[in-house]
Amino acid sequence: SAQRKGERELTSCAYCGVLRRRALNVAARAVGADKIATAHTLDDEVQTILLNIFRGDILRLVKEKPVTDEVHPRFVRKVKPFCEIPEKESALYAYVKKIKFQDTPCPYASEALRNDVRFMLNRMEEKHAGTKFTVFKSIERIRPALDEIAKKADFKECIECGEPASADLCKACEMLRQIS
Repeated sequence: SAQRKGERELTSCAYCGVLRRRALNVAARAVGADKIATAHTLDDEVQTILLNIFRGDILRLVKEKPVTDEVHPRFVRKVKPFCEIPEKESALYAYVKKIKFQDTPCPYASEALRNDVRFMLNRMEEKHAGTKFTVFKSIERIRPALDEIAKKADFKECIECGEPASADLCKACEMLRQIS
């Protein structure tokens, strides 16, 4: 295992998410972009909301939103124009318009808590139409209170790579140290 004794085992999703976000941020700055538009759908957003609640990760719940805040000059803002569009509608539109998209599931998806949350949400949506939208809108209604929490989050620069971080060492460098 890449973990030291006493540390929590990190999943493939944890490594992929942290390193992918780092790569997107670095690449966006390299081309002079001031925003990154992602194709996150309503399904993605609601899964993420519930995952953050299940994990008790309030700070991440605060940071995840349709348009991210300018919290550090080296963080490229993210916008999610499809955040209120269900995944099925987004995929159908892409299919009809012959827009290529990634439809191969991640080989590690079955291990992920997100997969269980996806299954649960889809069952809830079948039985109680509008559940996903209601969860999303509920978080948006309490967004002003969440934004107050976000103001207290302090970002500095990672001592190893200079990327924005909430600790002395950013998550990506912390992970890379653990596996090297």
